[in-house]
Amino acid sequence: MTRGDPHGQAGAQPCLVRGGLLFLTRDRIRAEIVGRSTFSAHEMISTVLPLYRVAAGFLIASLALRINGFDLLVDAIGWVLVVSGLSRLETAVDPAFGKARMAALVTLVLSFAELAGLTENIVIGLLYGASKLVTTWLVAAGIITRARAFGDASTASTFDAIRWILTIVSGVALLLGYTAARMQGIAFVVAITGFIVIAWFIISLYRSARLSYLA
Repeated sequence: MTRGDPHGQAGAQPCLVRGGLLFLTRDRIRAEIVGRSTFSAHEMISTVLPLYRVAAGFLIASLALRINGFDLLVDAIGWVLVVSGLSRLETAVDPAFGKARMAALVTLVLSFAELAGLTENIVIGLLYGASKLVTTWLVAAGIITRARAFGDASTASTFDAIRWILTIVSGVALLLGYTAARMQGIAFVVAITGFIVIAWFIISLYRSARLSYLA
């Protein structure tokens, strides 16, 4: 190679370097995009406050959006969110939420039975209903304990009222559903009351999510 040769190896090197840098840059950008997408998917749920997850889960599990008989709001998805939120509460807030998490896990398993249509069986249907009620009771109990420990009487009384009213409504609904004498008027009132109480519970969860002792 001569010193003045513009087409020699030395002259070609910058092009090779530039090409290499171009490929390196593309690979890096691609890796960054994949990395950020993975990070976003992983962090999306974990960055949501625990009670927001629990509330969203109860909302999905409580509603039905049926098309041709299939519920698009699959209960199992809701219970996965409930378990996720309670797991976070158990580790970061209070181990007492572990009982609620275990109840939610049982409810999650039974929700697959519902998805398969097995809850038409009286025993499985009763177990599923009871597990939902127990989970709700234990979630409320955990919040009540924390609220009382921090002197928040208003939040404690709200969730205490919710759990007792929901338990009474569920008991009445059970009696109406499995007795020979079914009174349609009372059944309708009980169903509406149950819907209102569940909505009250979910709204209360959302409102309590940012409380320092539950975040």
